[in-house]
Amino acid sequence: MSHEDKNDQKPDAPEPMSRRNFAKSSMAVVGAYSSFAQDTIPPLSAEAKALKLEIADDVKTLLDDRHILEDDIRRVLEHAESTGFKLYQPGTQNFLSKLRIYQALFYVEYSSSGKGIYTIHTAYLHRFKLGDE
Repeated sequence: MSHEDKNDQKPDAPEPMSRRNFAKSSMAVVGAYSSFAQDTIPPLSAEAKALKLEIADDVKTLLDDRHILEDDIRRVLEHAESTGFKLYQPGTQNFLSKLRIYQALFYVEYSSSGKGIYTIHTAYLHRFKLGDE
């Protein structure tokens, strides 16, 4: 093999990583967990783990783009359903709820079939505080 042939060889490219996996592995969820080591994130409650979610492919893409994890959605829904802290959108079957998780405020718009299945319509987050929030 000549010297030129060695230069023509390309190193093996790493496997592509989805945004969701990147967020999970690096805790890069738009700073939501940036101040905490991964092992200090509170575990999901049994109630949150038991929630059955229906998330359409286009919504999954949106969540990936926004670096929102399914665990974050489960936390918001469990909080909304256990406390009643949610807004009903008249004329629809949709609810909107929010929950501060460390430095980010997560919002989830969802509906429920009444059989313990939650359909996620959209979710978003922002990182700022107003006053003593």
